[in-house]
Amino acid sequence: MTARSLNLPVAVLQDRYLRTENPNYRGYSDAKDYNLALSKLPGWEQRLNSLLLENRYAEAILFINTDPLMVSIGFYKKIKLLMRTHILNTHYKALLDFEPRLNVQAITSDSSEFSDFIECKLLLILNWYLRGEFHQCLQRFIQLLIDIPNLVDIMENLPTNDVFVTTETILYIVTMCALITIPLDNLDTFIHLAELEQFNEKFNILMVKARLIIGSKFRRFFKWWHNDMNDICSNNYFLSKKWELVSSTMRQKIYAFYLRISNKLKISYLSEKLEIPLDVVNQEVNQLIKEACLNFRVQDGFVYFLPYDARDALVHNIIKEDILLNKKLTRLRHQNSNLKLVIAENLSVRRNRQQHKTKCPNEKPMDQEEIFANSDSEMSNDNTDSFG
Repeated sequence: MTARSLNLPVAVLQDRYLRTENPNYRGYSDAKDYNLALSKLPGWEQRLNSLLLENRYAEAILFINTDPLMVSIGFYKKIKLLMRTHILNTHYKALLDFEPRLNVQAITSDSSEFSDFIECKLLLILNWYLRGEFHQCLQRFIQLLIDIPNLVDIMENLPTNDVFVTTETILYIVTMCALITIPLDNLDTFIHLAELEQFNEKFNILMVKARLIIGSKFRRFFKWWHNDMNDICSNNYFLSKKWELVSSTMRQKIYAFYLRISNKLKISYLSEKLEIPLDVVNQEVNQLIKEACLNFRVQDGFVYFLPYDARDALVHNIIKEDILLNKKLTRLRHQNSNLKLVIAENLSVRRNRQQHKTKCPNEKPMDQEEIFANSDSEMSNDNTDSFG
């Protein structure tokens, strides 16, 4: 897939991103002078791409939905254009509203409409990846393979002009999501699923790299992961958005494997074994233990397993509940003390009123609402709480 076949806004965004990351990068001429590229587009495409290149996404959506030039555009093409616009605007949540609409409209025999329908489905896969919901991304793609068994063949034969997301990008997304979300114990079963047969025939990277993990050849795997895979993702506009998170998650998955089989583990050993910098391993192991609430502690360069002790856990919970209970009791005592002061003050006021009444029998007596008027104001600053 050449850069010139990319959708113009995506091509320009990728060009700008690569220039930022690599000062020596040389983009293709259309990205340098996209006004020239725009002038080559017909009618509505020129107007829509102009809005997108200027980041006027709300106007672009309005244009797609209401402009007379868009009346003749097919249902799925219009949905595709709207989904693309939301992705460019990083408004990923909005795409979830389109999913039900893709299952109600019948597809005609027009090949271009079917291609638009397939792209809409693939944009949903891309969207789950960009949202960081990698398991959902993988699950939806597998379901798509079940619904459309020849999906990979169809993807390879989609129109090559105005490509928003390449077939290769989607296949890499699925590969990464599978590697980081499928448990190590289930990985061998997963890569041999019947639903993945065509996927593996056309794009065998998942099969090849998963076998390295299954065979505990982690050093070889990370050599590929941190070099070839890093280059691919770092030079792809969409893949780069989640690559750092994906890469860290993959490393933590392997750390977890070593922790599972060890009572004591030297962090420097893990660093040497996987050929990952020591500071990276140290930081990510600590993060893994904290975020996953694992029974391990890091001390003096070692990771120690902490056996679960039911008595210690019970004592800890009792102390925690006791502290919480004391805080509530202290608050209640404070409120009760304030209430006693208010009642005493109101009784004093009532006695004074009674004495005044004997002197002035025609004066209207103080009612209950007046007596406790001050009580509400004085107690308003105390937060109530319950034991429920």
